[in-house]
Amino acid sequence: MGLSQGTGPRRLSAVAEKPSARGEGPATRYILSFAAYAAIRHHTPYLVDLTANSARLLLFGGRHSSDPAEPMFAHLEAAFATLAPTFALHEGTPPQVERDREAAIRKHGEAGLVRYLAAGAGIETASMDIPLVEEARLLRRDVAATDALVFLVVRQLASFNRKTARLDFDGYFRDFFACISPGLGLAAIDWPLVEREHRRLSGAPLDVRAVTAAETDPLHDVLPTQRIARLSNRRRDEHMLRRLVDAFRVHQRVFATVGVSHAVMLEPALRAAVGSL
Repeated sequence: MGLSQGTGPRRLSAVAEKPSARGEGPATRYILSFAAYAAIRHHTPYLVDLTANSARLLLFGGRHSSDPAEPMFAHLEAAFATLAPTFALHEGTPPQVERDREAAIRKHGEAGLVRYLAAGAGIETASMDIPLVEEARLLRRDVAATDALVFLVVRQLASFNRKTARLDFDGYFRDFFACISPGLGLAAIDWPLVEREHRRLSGAPLDVRAVTAAETDPLHDVLPTQRIARLSNRRRDEHMLRRLVDAFRVHQRVFATVGVSHAVMLEPALRAAVGSL
């Protein structure tokens, strides 16, 4: 299938990021730091394949895309079919199950395809990510609520802008604002507020159609939103680690898909956690 197999414990010598206060269990210390990850050369897709006590976990690290012609999606389907999972996990908020493959990918990317495949296989799925409202609440421990607001909106704009399906922009973000406002402790969120706070934080006006994932790329720390992304991704990785290990304990064959950097950074911690079961 042309998938890159994870290389295992030899990467444990890389310097790991300091676990957050919420980090649980000794395995979290093996999550790679961004500096350690930046020094690694890997293929995409990236596959982490773990077995223990007759259970198997396949973590598929891919490129975020909503193009049905992207070869990665064929690799994902092949890996899913080969494993024949009994349970599946995905990144992000659970999307609705679409009627066909193309709509699933165009609207929801990798998570959409996993939900579509799982529905066809008759298995359950779940998100391994922190719920958005909880992520917003956690970010407020480290940064101002309005800084967290800018980060979350910019990240969501990048996700929206890479979708190849035509979606209702106003309705999409109305629902998104309603979701994160309780976690941020804001009574209401609207575009004038977002635009004002974006200019304050970044020093530049917000062009909603021009936002890309570069503005929240945690491998860089030039922009304020990139620095917040580092805080967010660390907490998300710790949460994903717990969700993956919990699923591994309960289900015989687990398929999970996530962005490739998460897969590579989580691999040493996953191997440490599974090795202790």
